[in-house]
Amino acid sequence: MKTVFIGCVEIGHTVLQRLYEAGGRVDLVVTLDRALVGKTSGFVDFHPLAAANGSTVLTTEDINRPETVAALAALAPDVVIVCGWQQILSRQVLEIAGRGTVGFHSSLLPKYRGHAPVNWAILLGEKRTGATFFFLDHRADCGDIIDQEAFDITAADDCATVYAKSAEACARMLSTHLSAIADGTVARRHNPSASYPAYPRRRPEDGLIDFNRPATDVFNWVRALTRPYPGAFFFRGKEKIRVWRAEMGEKPGDGHLVMETADLPVTVTDWEVCHD
Repeated sequence: MKTVFIGCVEIGHTVLQRLYEAGGRVDLVVTLDRALVGKTSGFVDFHPLAAANGSTVLTTEDINRPETVAALAALAPDVVIVCGWQQILSRQVLEIAGRGTVGFHSSLLPKYRGHAPVNWAILLGEKRTGATFFFLDHRADCGDIIDQEAFDITAADDCATVYAKSAEACARMLSTHLSAIADGTVARRHNPSASYPAYPRRRPEDGLIDFNRPATDVFNWVRALTRPYPGAFFFRGKEKIRVWRAEMGEKPGDGHLVMETADLPVTVTDWEVCHD
């Protein structure tokens, strides 16, 4: 079976690594051109992992560029796996794989369809989320579902740890169903996501903290936007303070900042002054 893997961030790197560890063969790894690294939160270099496992690597600025499409078509893959990729695949790319193009979304579709599903789930106070394994089609997050796996969001979690949980769930689902995808026997069910709104992209400037909100909201705001994302922030006079970690309540500690909210204080325990 000829297989292509497309990814450029941590969740995709983890899933690809687990695929190799399970004995999977990947003929071609497509990843993002290094010129776009600064514009991609959580970018990971796939070259070392792919080289160590005998996969050819193709870098591109746009998966839908004619030369990239031509390279994929020339390989004539049976399956294309997409994980941790931020560009929508064109119909031309989606139709290349003989057995279909499959991918993952870090939510239990149709919930949190669209951009930043983990960030939105934490921002909105969810206690449980999950990952969805599905066939890709021309609509965002709307192809037939192959499998879903749920897991908890605890108070100790942030966006990085939730994405790590999602990565492991995605890897398990891929291992379970890949052979059935290859031979055309995988079960699939309707995905109702097309009837649900898509959540919007989040941008660095969206991270401004509103301390007029309750402490729980501020706490969720910080942990939803921390590394590998650009982080939440507020202004202290003319200084821009970027916040990486905060705790509810007043916590003593050298270098901590105690901020008042609508109900309880929040202690900023990891922060820096920005010069951007």
